[in-house]
Amino acid sequence: MHSSRAEDITPREVKKRRRIHMANALDGCGASIPYEIIVEVLQWLPVKSIFRFRAVCRSWEALLSSDEFRCLHMTAAKDPRRRAPPPKLLYISPTTTFDSTAVYSCSFSSSSSSSRPRDRGDLLFTIDGARGNCVEVVTPMPCRGLTLLYDAIGAAFYICNAATRAATRLPASTEERAARSTAGLGFDAHTDEYKVVRLINRLCHQKDMVRCEIYTPGGRFGDRWRPPAGGVPLSLHQFVYAAVTNAELNKLPPVFAKGCLHWLMRPASFTTTPSVAVVSFSVTEETFTCLRSPPFWVPGAPPIRYGLSKEQLVEMDDQLCLVRDTCNTILYVNILEIWKLPDYSSGDWLLSHRINLSSHVARDLRESEILRVIGCFSITSRSPRKKIVITTSKHKIFDKYQKMVHTYDPRSEALETILSITETHSTPYYGPPSSRFSFIQDTLAPVHKTDEKIALSSDLAKVTGEILLRLPAKAVIHSKFVCKQWFRLIESDNFIQSYFQHKNMDNRPKVMLLVKGTGQLGFSFAPLNKCLQEAPSNTRLLDTKVVCSKSCHGLNLVSTETEVYLCNPCTGFHRGYSLGPSLLQRMPKAEEHAFTVGNKNIGLTFDPLTQQHVIVAMFYRQKDFKSRQYDLRCTLRWCDSRGRPQLSSIPPLPVNDMPQAYVEGMLYWMSEPRLGRSCEWNIVSFNLATRIFNVVPCPSWFARWNSRNRCRAFVVELEGVLCAVLADPMAEKLDVWKLEDGQWGRAYTIHLEAYPDYSLKTGVVVPLAVDRDHGRILLSTGRKIGLYDPVEQAIQNLYLSEAVVHTISFLICLQLHQRIV
Repeated sequence: MHSSRAEDITPREVKKRRRIHMANALDGCGASIPYEIIVEVLQWLPVKSIFRFRAVCRSWEALLSSDEFRCLHMTAAKDPRRRAPPPKLLYISPTTTFDSTAVYSCSFSSSSSSSRPRDRGDLLFTIDGARGNCVEVVTPMPCRGLTLLYDAIGAAFYICNAATRAATRLPASTEERAARSTAGLGFDAHTDEYKVVRLINRLCHQKDMVRCEIYTPGGRFGDRWRPPAGGVPLSLHQFVYAAVTNAELNKLPPVFAKGCLHWLMRPASFTTTPSVAVVSFSVTEETFTCLRSPPFWVPGAPPIRYGLSKEQLVEMDDQLCLVRDTCNTILYVNILEIWKLPDYSSGDWLLSHRINLSSHVARDLRESEILRVIGCFSITSRSPRKKIVITTSKHKIFDKYQKMVHTYDPRSEALETILSITETHSTPYYGPPSSRFSFIQDTLAPVHKTDEKIALSSDLAKVTGEILLRLPAKAVIHSKFVCKQWFRLIESDNFIQSYFQHKNMDNRPKVMLLVKGTGQLGFSFAPLNKCLQEAPSNTRLLDTKVVCSKSCHGLNLVSTETEVYLCNPCTGFHRGYSLGPSLLQRMPKAEEHAFTVGNKNIGLTFDPLTQQHVIVAMFYRQKDFKSRQYDLRCTLRWCDSRGRPQLSSIPPLPVNDMPQAYVEGMLYWMSEPRLGRSCEWNIVSFNLATRIFNVVPCPSWFARWNSRNRCRAFVVELEGVLCAVLADPMAEKLDVWKLEDGQWGRAYTIHLEAYPDYSLKTGVVVPLAVDRDHGRILLSTGRKIGLYDPVEQAIQNLYLSEAVVHTISFLICLQLHQRIV
């Protein structure tokens, strides 16, 4: 009985090869059971059990990892006599630090603990490299077990199998610059290959209006994108262009059904409603066609041009379906219709389901801003009854969005919410991901490694990486040009992260001086140790006044009168940003000291959601200490974006001209008590993730300011903690307070009365860092740096220069992190 059952489902080409392979795999296992029976039993097990049985012995590991057994298991999974595992939902979410993406599973059954929907699932695995908060699911319904993901920040596609917990990143596309693009995952049944198909609307100056490219994982074409065999017919260019536009604007990825990928067009893209609605691409033949429009589209009629598109495509029971929300088209009718296309030759759409959104139970669907039907599943493995899965997204407050997953029973008309999660989306250049939900199919579908990933995992690459980790950053950058293999190794995210961790294991500050340079910048970075070996020279002095920030995730910000530069002192990387002449012309006169340039206060922070550095600039358009009137503006500029700076909300208090402090994703400024209504010192904080300013009270010991008070207050970061500093020129001392667990405590008192070069009456002295071994504090005046010993109350001068050029001769750059950029 078992033999005949195996004969029914086993592919002919597999039966020819499996005897030799599986007999070899069973050698040495000591099994007395015939291999046909062993294979017959194992091929019916779920994937989770298959992975457990791989640990039985080496022979079983080889057997269960073979392509032959994978084909048998995938064929058995389609057999109607097999009892399918309970359906599960897949959803993705960024990790806490936004450095990877977590993949979760969730059951479609009701939560047993309470009547409320679940707020989390079970963690399956994480995808390293898919960073930030802009990763979305491209295929809500898996394509034969595989799911396609897209990272909008890295412009990278990932293929994963949630059942086997495997994922791989696809090579970069050959079309780097595009006006719009969309991609989908399909399966070629003729060659037994998966194909990722990408449609591109090209830039206006490029030759062809649209372009198509295909990537075949593990295929005969290698690790490269290629054009389709049939190309894009010129007669279909306008339809393909409209389909791509609709897919990107409305976050509608293509749907794979009946061996084809389908893109929905929007009538508003045309002067009159066209007679076709769907662009179809045959994955096997690699040719394009168009499908007829549904009956509720009237060809030749003026299209509706307002609002977002309320139609979408979805695959249900291996049939192409079109979902229509009638709220924008039929007055006072709030119905969700699902139309099926059972026959491609006739092109007739048939109404399959109608979901009433006007009822009380459908309130979450009706009030959602984005509604998507992602598929259906059988209630039980032996029942024909199915439930429809609907996902919704609703903006709650600020940057918070509520994502919900519902199931709808067409027979009982019961709607049930099974998952409700709240996510943060505050990225300016990437909208909220279209969907982060999909199904999980229990298959052994392969996730092929790319040639690059195979090369990077070789023993030679591992040894080379260990050697490169021990080289200085500039030497590593030069090593990229040794060969292609080294270039790919050094450019890989894993190596950059490993280098970052290796170079900063001691977490000690690396001090560099900003000195005169020979290039266009006019400045360069020199290690302190090298400068200590030379006598100060006028040839090393800067020609213009500059201010340099402390390191933020490996990069420093250098500010001049008109521009700012993002720099990596370890590699020599730099990029300039203009502040805009219109703002500079309206600036009032600035106070002069070593740590300010012009009437602006510019800080550098890091956005974990987009994995980008962000320049936060404060500009005073009016500042009058007599009347206490001021006009303060704040702008945000993402460093990797070509867009213009964005105006942010107005800070709740005016800020002074001292540098800001960056601590754990937050920027802090000391307020200016000589402006506005408040006469107290307070700390202004800014959370980039939420775009919200806040006020942190200063230590009560020095919070109050008066006009006779000559003290200066500012903020610094020491040992990763926010500190408030009060500089008293009469007492010639610095009082340093640190904020830990929400409480202020005195950290240091720095006495400077015995050192005229560090007098607070003539200048500003800023604590930069603390030597963890000896507890000494690094001090800077802008022209001098020294180490202060709190026990001996003595300063050891490290570098002094009496010459002054534009008030300042050089600045300290505190490079806490070495990073390759």
